[in-house]
Amino acid sequence: MSDARILHARAGALLQADASGDAVVYEVSILRLAEPRGFASLDEAERAFEAEVAASEADPEIVSRLGGA
Repeated sequence: MSDARILHARAGALLQADASGDAVVYEVSILRLAEPRGFASLDEAERAFEAEVAASEADPEIVSRLGGA
């Protein structure tokens, strides 16, 4: 189903490209969000992924859930 995935384990973030339909759709999934966020472009998805990783690494609850200090 998915062509590519990038996982950031310390933040619990996943960026994946799904080319199962007519166009490639990029999704960002993260523990802080109830549902994945979809993006039409890789640039937008990468910016959102990086922002969510930074926000998660600064969130003590997420860090604790992932076994961090």
